[in-house]
Parts: sequence; C-alpha cells; structure tokens
Amino acid sequence: MLPTGSSLGVLLAGLAAVGFAGQFLCIRLGTDDGEVSDAVLVVLFCNVGFVVPPVLVLYPPPYAALFTPTSVLSFAAAGVAGMLIARVLMFESIERIGANLTSPVISANVLFATVFAVVLLGERVTGLLLAGIVLVVVGIAVVSWETAAETGNGGSLRETGAALALPLGAALCIGIEPIFVSIGLAEGTAILPGLAVMATAGTVGYVGYLAWIGSLGRVPVWSRSTAWYVGGGISTTLAFVAYFAALELAPVVVVMPLLQLTPLLVVALSALFLPRRLERVTWKVGVAAAVVVVGATLVSVSG
Repeated sequence: MLPTGSSLGVLLAGLAAVGFAGQFLCIRLGTDDGEVSDAVLVVLFCNVGFVVPPVLVLYPPPYAALFTPTSVLSFAAAGVAGMLIARVLMFESIERIGANLTSPVISANVLFATVFAVVLLGERVTGLLLAGIVLVVVGIAVVSWETAAETGNGGSLRETGAALALPLGAALCIGIEPIFVSIGLAEGTAILPGLAVMATAGTVGYVGYLAWIGSLGRVPVWSRSTAWYVGGGISTTLAFVAYFAALELAPVVVVMPLLQLTPLLVVALSALFLPRRLERVTWKVGVAAAVVVVGATLVSVSG
C-alpha cells in the first residue's frame, strides 16, 4: 500500500489527467462557433486569475524575494513556450482536426523533453527509453493515417504533414517547457510563484502580440463559446496545480504514467459527450492513443 502522501499524489495525478482532458473538450466545443484567439486569451486570463491571487495571499512581501533574475527569465520562457505558443498551436489543431486526433500527438512532448534532456543535460539513453520512443512514433503514425482520412486529404503526405505540424509544434514547445522550469526551480523559486510568472508572461506576450497586429478586440462576454473557454481555463489551471502538487507528494514513476492517460480520456470523453459532427472517434484512434500512452509512460519512467 502507498504511504498517505503518495496516495494523495496518485489522486492529484489522476485529477490532473482529467483536467488536461477537460481542456481539450472545452476548447473543441468553444471553437465550434468561436475564435481560437479568444480561446487563448480567455484561458490565459483564467490561469492568471486563479494562480496569482493565491501567491499574494500565501507568500509575504516583498514578493521579489521569491525570485532570482534567472528564475524569472526561466519561468517566463516556460510560460511563453508552454502556455502561449504551445496553446495557440494546440487550440488551432483542436479546431481543425479535433480533440481526439490532437491529444495523442501532443503526448509526443515527453519524447521531445527526453531528447532535450539527453542533448542539453547529458542524460543516458536506455533500452526502455528506445522502446517507448518506438511506440510513440507508431501511435502517431496511426493518428497521421486517421488524420488524412478525417480531413479528406486522400492520403496526401504533404497535406497530412501540414495538419500534424500544429500538434507536433505544440508538443515540441511543451517538451522544452520542463527544461526552463527545472532551471527556475533550481534557483529556489517555489512552484506556485513560478506558475504565476509563467501565466503572466504568457498573457502579457499574447496581449502584446494581438495589440501589435491590431487584433486586440473585445471578447464576447455572454457567448456560449466564452463559457466553454472559461471552463477550459479553470480545467487547465487545476490540472497544472494538481500535477505539480502530485510530483511533490508521490514518485515520478507513479505520477507520470497516470498523467499520460490524458489521450485515452480525451478519446473516451469525445466518444461519450461530443456530437459526431465535431468528433469522429474510430477504434484505430483509440488503439493509437493506447499505444502512445504506453510509449509515453515508458519514456517518462525511463527518464
């Protein structure tokens, strides 16, 4: 039996997986008649709104003492990569090819994270790691085939590759995020203040970008889409907090396999709750998601 702390960590890891899966579904429903730019903006504001106030309450001033220049830059870089760029690419992918096709490809982030760790941090490549990489690649290959069928590309490698470039780009950005986070944590900054910097940096960056291109319009407050975006923002904020809290209570080899269940949850929830006109869930996608989950778990555990 797991110790009490580890048991709580397992529960939190499971909640994180559900939260990340919930984000996929909320964004899919919201972008049905809404804009991806609005989705990104609302979710980022939700992240700031749910993370920054607890930092101001739980930590005494001066708040600058919580950070070092290196940790601020590191967490800001993590926010731009993981909360901004990855989110724009992921939301665009959800709108174009669907949540159940996007989610397994996003799980390739563990592959990219491992490659970065090997190249930048000198971590060792093991047989278990290679087996996990093979499974992830096989799973994504199946998803690629289904993407071609779903988008009506007739098997065109060029068009299918263009469709998958969005989730693969998101996975790449999410994969490099832990490198920046680890640097920030090594400086002594706690997770919650670090998350606050990540969310703030992502939000400021995106608002600045929209202002620069002249697209900083008013998000419709009372629309159905905005309600789904708020749901996605709440879901992903709770998922991030639960995920990091789980890592503090339970071993990585326990937390990460549970977190990698997200693609299977997305496939199952899409089949149960999303209308068929939005999501066409096939048994091949389910199998591919399962293969990616196993592969991503092996990669996570071996790392």
